[in-house]
Amino acid sequence: MNAHVFVDAENVSPDVTFRVVEFFGAAHTITKVDIVAKEDTLSYKYRGLDPNLFRVQNCFYGKNSADTWLCIEIVRAIVDEPDLELIIIISSDKDFLPAIKFAADFGKKIFIVSNGVVHKNFSAHMKTLGINPDAVELKDFRCGFDELSQKLAPFLSQMNYETQRFFYRHGDEVRLIFVRRVNGKLCEVPFVEGMSVDVFRRELREMHILGMKRTVYGFCTQNFLKVVDERVHLLTEEEILPPVTQIDTVDKFLTRHAADVRKIFVKHADKLFELPFADGMPLDMFGKLLRERKIIGKTFSPSKVAEKSLLVVRDGKLFMPTEDELNQLCNAQDDNVDEFFLEHAADIRKIFVKHGQKVFELPFVDGMSLEVFGKLLRSQKVIAATGNPAKVAEKSLLTVRRGKVFLPTEDELAGNFVTQSGVDEKFFEEIGDNVQMIFIKSANKTVEIPFADGMSLNTFTELLRRKNLAGRPSTVKRLVEQNSLEIRDGKVFRTDKPPVSEEVPVSVDDYLNRHALQIRTLEIYCGVEKFSIPFVEGMPLDVFGLLLHERKIISSVNQRLSVLEQNPLVVRNEKVFSKEV
Repeated sequence: MNAHVFVDAENVSPDVTFRVVEFFGAAHTITKVDIVAKEDTLSYKYRGLDPNLFRVQNCFYGKNSADTWLCIEIVRAIVDEPDLELIIIISSDKDFLPAIKFAADFGKKIFIVSNGVVHKNFSAHMKTLGINPDAVELKDFRCGFDELSQKLAPFLSQMNYETQRFFYRHGDEVRLIFVRRVNGKLCEVPFVEGMSVDVFRRELREMHILGMKRTVYGFCTQNFLKVVDERVHLLTEEEILPPVTQIDTVDKFLTRHAADVRKIFVKHADKLFELPFADGMPLDMFGKLLRERKIIGKTFSPSKVAEKSLLVVRDGKLFMPTEDELNQLCNAQDDNVDEFFLEHAADIRKIFVKHGQKVFELPFVDGMSLEVFGKLLRSQKVIAATGNPAKVAEKSLLTVRRGKVFLPTEDELAGNFVTQSGVDEKFFEEIGDNVQMIFIKSANKTVEIPFADGMSLNTFTELLRRKNLAGRPSTVKRLVEQNSLEIRDGKVFRTDKPPVSEEVPVSVDDYLNRHALQIRTLEIYCGVEKFSIPFVEGMPLDVFGLLLHERKIISSVNQRLSVLEQNPLVVRNEKVFSKEV
């Protein structure tokens, strides 16, 4: 279909305009795009467009002049373009209804693309004016136009940005499921198999399905969902309709196996419980028994209780361990920390370990196992249950050899310092005893490096390169000025001068608006593709990188240098110029 697009540029961003034109252009032939706005409100992004397709109309002045001009252009197009079949209006108000009626009366198909707020009373207004509802279709540009966006459209207004991002990242996996509210009413919600409990809880609360006092675990149980390792899954058909053997009660099972029942003790949460047990008892039945005795909750795994109680699981059934299995299980258990230190009391010393930004004083035995060291760190709340004790040992300049932790020798201590500082032995010898750790700020990150007052500029530059802070002499000089340092006679010294701050534009749009009169269109290559971008001679390198990233020419700002090398551009004093200038 031949289509003509009309844009109210005073209340619609250029990005929405270009996205809508691209979407409809894939299925229709767009003959013209009329962009209407007063000149002082027109974005710079509408400059330099293809005049054969885009036409920018300056409506001069007046509060509603853009809407009036838009209506006139729609009527003119209907009269002057006999082959016109489709009219696409991009606007966020409804002052163009008379023009829509005129178009519908002439048998044209109309698409209204807005922010969705206009849609609420649109049908009532069309009915009042006698507009054929079959001729008009409404689109919400906030929801996009792809299949996933249409599926999520009824729910997006209730979700926050993070929840929306989650579903868009898992587009192919999103499905709609029915869940039951507290009042018993069924409602649809988006769902991803294996989504985390936290995301599912947040979604339910944003949609006012789960109250603050209800737990997501109980909600899952009531809605044919299960939680495994803090992730939500749909129940399988076998789980929803379990076999007859699983429906059997604990009392019936114990009665049938009365001759084999014995009393055992099981451990859970540092408590012992006496229970009846039959060798070969199904794990599901064991779980029912634990829940009936209120030892575990509905979502807790009975296999974890079995493991702590030295029971063996084979083919979904529980057995008392054989002598060999019992020895293996006992050897696999962690040594108790208190018993370990009592056994090695004569060798205990106090050491300091570092984790995060904190330092902890702990008892230590040279050669203690990494397993016991990890248990000590967890008991002292230095790391969490999933924390890695080897990383704490490394940061604390301890040595791990063959699964044991040792205090470092003098050579190992020097080697650890060299490794952590990012310098080799040559630099270590130059810095000597005057070493101190300082923080260097570059862009939006702060990095700690070793420093000695009066160290050579070459050594300082090499340190910055190894920390990925600087690659060129101009960058090193800028970092020196910004971090209260100074260069004298080829050496770097600390200074009391306040750091030099560089004014950075808030955004690419701000920079381009401030230099609107100097903007020109520049053709550049990235790989084999050619792009047109707005360019200002001498624009900062950081702004140039952000511009390429926002236009999706590069996936990371760090790739800007590869674009510079591929095009006739040059960088001088951290600013970008074309080579002919």
